[in-house]
Amino acid sequence: MIFYDKQPDIFALKRNMKHYIIGVLSLIFVFSCTTDDTVYEVGSDFIENNIQLRVIDTFAVKAGTFKLDSLITSSTNRILLGNVKDETLGSLTSKSYMQLVANTFTIDARAVYDSIGFVLNYDTYYYGDTTKVQTYKLHRITETVEPKDVDNFYNTSSLVYDAAVLGQTSFIPNPNKATDSIFIKMDDILGEDIFTKIVDNDINTTDDFLQYFKGLAIVPDISENNHVLGFNAQSTANITGNSSMRLYYSINDDDSEDNSYYVDFTIPSADKQFNEIQTDLSNTIIGDFVDNEEIKLSENTNNSIYTQAGSGLTSRIEIPSIKKLAEISENATTLSAILTFNPLKGSFNKSNPLPNTLSVYVVDHKNRILKQLTDIDGNVAAAFLFEEEDEFSENNYYSVDLSGFVEEILFSDINLNYALMIQYDNFSNNVNNIVIEHNPNTNKEIKLSVKYLTY
Repeated sequence: MIFYDKQPDIFALKRNMKHYIIGVLSLIFVFSCTTDDTVYEVGSDFIENNIQLRVIDTFAVKAGTFKLDSLITSSTNRILLGNVKDETLGSLTSKSYMQLVANTFTIDARAVYDSIGFVLNYDTYYYGDTTKVQTYKLHRITETVEPKDVDNFYNTSSLVYDAAVLGQTSFIPNPNKATDSIFIKMDDILGEDIFTKIVDNDINTTDDFLQYFKGLAIVPDISENNHVLGFNAQSTANITGNSSMRLYYSINDDDSEDNSYYVDFTIPSADKQFNEIQTDLSNTIIGDFVDNEEIKLSENTNNSIYTQAGSGLTSRIEIPSIKKLAEISENATTLSAILTFNPLKGSFNKSNPLPNTLSVYVVDHKNRILKQLTDIDGNVAAAFLFEEEDEFSENNYYSVDLSGFVEEILFSDINLNYALMIQYDNFSNNVNNIVIEHNPNTNKEIKLSVKYLTY
């Protein structure tokens, strides 16, 4: 968080002055919506110096899209799998990697091997067309599940896995039922080998097992445009609805009871599972990015800017003329500063709904995240959705309190050159997207409206 030594005192003084002036103004008139740069004057009958209230909403906005270089995708407790293709956002594929261990490595010597498979339990998340068939393939990871030179796995991370397929399934999903699951039958040669090694005490511990079987990669078919699904990936073995590799065996003891048993191999800790999310924007109007500093301006991308969770695609809003407010008067304060923007009509639907809130971050000129946006009182400020009750959802919009942002820029001794980044609240565990319109031809432009008091 970047502040300068004297700013906290200035902000406190401004807040006190603002509260005093509001108290005076409340005896005189009620604020109402106004046109550009409207001025109200309050005479010296009330205070020694004149007060002017200006409502300014003619700020020039520079809107664009950039791409974060990476997002942490480990420790999300979600296996994210699938492939989607979009005319605007290109193709996106998500595979998942995980380490697996068992709570026990003890199997009765009388046991007989039955089968092995992987159970994927839905967590109800989905994106895309769930009426289409998808295929998942299982592969054996051939390197240790550890991040390279960092503490986390990212959407750009990957691990080497064997080309041989341990199991696969094709299915039409039913993601709305958290009690449902997908079962992928796995290679019995692998299953029998694990079973025999446990029975013969060649595998007695977690370390023994991880030396033998380092982990599993789940890879979706990428030939079709279908969907991305979320599956439960908890690190607690006995949790209901958890995903796991399951080894089945039976013990024949001539009684009438069920003699079927199984051992579950689950993710030992949340950081031992991650999702690799790959995107290809080369054939879209957005195009590929050279690096995370490159900005694709809205006028070159259909008068829109784009945010996509999981991939790092991010909307950026810059308002360079805020600093010019300081030229109006040396003695002034921001009563309110509200940023509004509209989601593009037709860009959202049942599988890609508008989120009730979006997170807003402050970034610098190189698109480095500095902090989360706060209001003038230091509280986190998000973008809140306001839905109008019209048949075509044409007037839905988001509103953000920029009072703290405006004040910080105005009363900084240097040119901060800050911008705003718009992202999903949980942008590491899903692939939803929002398209923000910035089009003067449709009157759907990103707009900042500031109520500014001079005294």
